[in-house]
Amino acid sequence: MSRPDLAPVVPVKWRKYLALVDFGFQSADELAAEIRRYPRNKVHRLVSDIRSDIRHESRRARRSLYVVKLVPADLQGQLPNFRVERSSQLKQLVAFLTAHRGVNYVEAWYCRTRIDSEIFSVAGRIVFSAANTGRTQLVEQLWRGSPRLLETYSDDFAFPYVRASRYSWGWPYAIEHVHLPQKSALSHLQLQSEFGYSMRCIEQESEKIAAFCTFLDSFSFKAYSLEYKIVASQLRIIDWDTPNDKRVLAS
Repeated sequence: MSRPDLAPVVPVKWRKYLALVDFGFQSADELAAEIRRYPRNKVHRLVSDIRSDIRHESRRARRSLYVVKLVPADLQGQLPNFRVERSSQLKQLVAFLTAHRGVNYVEAWYCRTRIDSEIFSVAGRIVFSAANTGRTQLVEQLWRGSPRLLETYSDDFAFPYVRASRYSWGWPYAIEHVHLPQKSALSHLQLQSEFGYSMRCIEQESEKIAAFCTFLDSFSFKAYSLEYKIVASQLRIIDWDTPNDKRVLAS
């Protein structure tokens, strides 16, 4: 459900999200509530709305992560983005928007994820790759952050992180790598327990996810990925990427 003041051109990125609606991962109303969309000439309102939301969350002793994206009409990946957690970062957000005035985008979006310590909050990416006997699954997960941060993983990564793999649905994951920052409140045992819980949440939705994978398999890609987040006990598939998303959307 798009707002009436948005540009008539529907960005490819939004069409990708609508595909998730088509496969029953969420409703159109839930998607509209999850991602706040603003036409390019209303980005000042985006900043104001985030400021108001941060104040509201603060009064409730909650903390959220806001990811702002600048969305062109026909580009679906690697979008300029900026992350906000505190009101003190809003000046930097304004500077980010100013610095990207010359970028060809039609809408600015933000989504919010609750990340305070009072709630379970993880995000990750599952890569499905072709094998002679089926699909193999590689998952990377971090705690209290955006799955896009996985692209910046390094030895000094600021978030707890797990990488694991398995053969297919129903098989246990083999943990291949664990990273715990020195100041992390998580223990190794707790991290492994919470990772196991996360994978059970995903397994419970395996039928729905597998149906979407079957659709993507029909394009014979060597690999594709799904992004997810789990807040409290609610799993959301929030994005997908293939070698040719436009081909998928044109089918």
